[in-house]
Amino acid sequence: MTTYRIDLAYDGTGFHGYSRQDTVRTVQGELEAALLPFTGPVATDVAGRTDRGVHAAGQVVSLATDVEVDTARVVRSLNRRLGPEISVATMVAVPNGFHARFSAVGRAYRYLVIDGDTPDPFLARFSWHLGHRLDVPAMDRGAAALVGEHDFASFCRQAGERSTVRLVRIARWERCRPD
Repeated sequence: MTTYRIDLAYDGTGFHGYSRQDTVRTVQGELEAALLPFTGPVATDVAGRTDRGVHAAGQVVSLATDVEVDTARVVRSLNRRLGPEISVATMVAVPNGFHARFSAVGRAYRYLVIDGDTPDPFLARFSWHLGHRLDVPAMDRGAAALVGEHDFASFCRQAGERSTVRLVRIARWERCRPD
């Protein structure tokens, strides 16, 4: 049995999230269907699921198979089959026991908000446009309160035995367009 890591990106607009669902189109469903000719039936694990319409860059997926895989050939084929909505950057054999979710040491989230009068048609699918200017210094002061180790239980469903304490290393707002 060989474990593989796949790094991919996707435009989530046309998907009902990452996780496989029987009646709707998902990233996992499309990826596993595209892998089928190379691996046979396989279940993938992901570092972090996304919701409907959410995009990902640098998403990590793992899978284990008994089939020997020519990773370069599979990456080329996956990109032809899945593109342009899903793009596979790499597929590499990793040590057995690697799991995309449980082996992750961190996650990064980026939210793009365009403030001001003019929307950007090239970013419309990937951003939220507001019709007014935001006070970025004030928002940075608020975000700074999230930095550090905190219990996020109030933001979760009941976690049972799982810890809801998380370390936030960076939380900031950044203006990318000229004022």
